[in-house]
Amino acid sequence: MPGGGGTNGEKRPLLLDDGEEVVYDSHDGVYHTHHDAAYSSHLEPESDSGQPALLSLSNNNSGHSRTSSDTSILDDIALMAQNVYQRQMLGHGSITSKDNSYHTMSNGSVKIAMPQPLRDEPRFPKEEQKTIIAFLYLCANFFFTTAALSLTHERVPEQPPLPDVSLDSIKIQPWALDVSEIMIIVMVLFAFMIVVFHKHRWILFRRVCLILGLLYFYRSICMYVTVLPVANPSYYCSPKSNHTGTVLVLKRVVQLLSGFGLSINGKHTFCGDYIYSGHTMVLVLCFLIIQEYTPRRWWYVHWLSGASSVVGIIMVLLARGHYTIDCIIAYFITTRIFYIYHTMANHSTLKENNHNNYLERLWWYRFFQYFECNVQGNLPRQFEWPLPWPRRWSSKRAQRIS
Repeated sequence: MPGGGGTNGEKRPLLLDDGEEVVYDSHDGVYHTHHDAAYSSHLEPESDSGQPALLSLSNNNSGHSRTSSDTSILDDIALMAQNVYQRQMLGHGSITSKDNSYHTMSNGSVKIAMPQPLRDEPRFPKEEQKTIIAFLYLCANFFFTTAALSLTHERVPEQPPLPDVSLDSIKIQPWALDVSEIMIIVMVLFAFMIVVFHKHRWILFRRVCLILGLLYFYRSICMYVTVLPVANPSYYCSPKSNHTGTVLVLKRVVQLLSGFGLSINGKHTFCGDYIYSGHTMVLVLCFLIIQEYTPRRWWYVHWLSGASSVVGIIMVLLARGHYTIDCIIAYFITTRIFYIYHTMANHSTLKENNHNNYLERLWWYRFFQYFECNVQGNLPRQFEWPLPWPRRWSSKRAQRIS
C-alpha cells in the first residue's frame, strides 16, 4: 500500500487506458498529465490535516483532450483515496499489540495471529469396543442356531419329502451340494477381503456381525418351531438319541462348529434345518456386501458375484439340500434386513427417536442405534493396507477408487 504525503516536489504517475500518464505533484497538490508514461502506481494524497485529500486535476499544461473513461478513472481514484486507502504509519519499526493478537510491520502491513483450527471429531470413528460386542452377538446367535439344530434333529418326522414344484421336476444330483458349498467358501473369502481392506473396516465388520447375527437368530427360531421332513431321502442323517440332554446338545454344537456348518467336511450330519436356507442366506449376504462396498465401476465383479450366488442356490436345489420355499424365505429376509439396516445407517434422521419414524419400532432398533449413533453419513469406498508392514504398502492416506 503506498505511503502518506511525499517530500516536496515528489511526483507519482498513473497510466490511463489511452496511454496518457497522470502525475501527482505533492508540492502543488495537483495532478498533471503527459504522454511519456512507462510505469504506473496507485496514489494516496493527503491533506495537511492528515486525512486523504480530494484529488484535483489540472491539464493546463497539456493540450490533450481527456475522454470520459479517463475522467471516470480519476474520479474513482479520488473516491478511493478519500474513503478506502489508509495512511501508513509514520516513522519506522513495528508495533505489537499487548495481547499479541496482531503485529504491525514497518511497511504498513498487519500480521494477525490466527489461532490453530480445531480438529473436528472423526466422522467414522472406529469404536473397537462396539465391534467386539457385535462379534460376540454373532457368536451367541450362531451358537443358538447350532443348538436349535441339535434339538430339531430329534423331531424330524419320518415321512416322505413334501411336494415341491422345483424338486419334483428335477433329478437329484448329490454332487451339486459340494459345488454349492465350494462357492460359499469362495464368496465368503472374497467378502472377508473386502471388509479387511476397507478403510473403515471396524464399522463394516460390526455391521456384518449384527446383520448376520440377526439372520442366525431368526433362523434358529424358524427351524425349531416348524420341522419339515428330509428333502433328500438319500442324505445321511445321524441316528436319533431319543433324548436331549445338555451334554448331548453341547457335543453336537461342538461338532457343527468345528465344520462351520458345512456338509462338505462331513461334520454336518444332522437334519431338520430347512426353514430357512443357510446356504442361500450366506450367498445372498456376501453378494450384497460386495455390491455395496466396492466401487460402482467394478460392475463385472458385481455381476460375477451375483451369478455365483444364483448358481450356488440352484446347486442346493439340484442336490435337494433345501426346499424351494426355504431359499425364497432366506432371500427375502436377508435382503430386507440388509436394506433396512443400510437405509437407517445412511440417513441421520432415522437414527433419532421420532413418532414418525416407524423403523424405531423394530425390536433390534436399539442395537442398531447403539452401533451407528456416531457414524455420520455413507461409508466412502476407500481401501488401504490393513497392516503396519510392509511400509511401502501402507499409506496414511487411503486410496479412493470410487
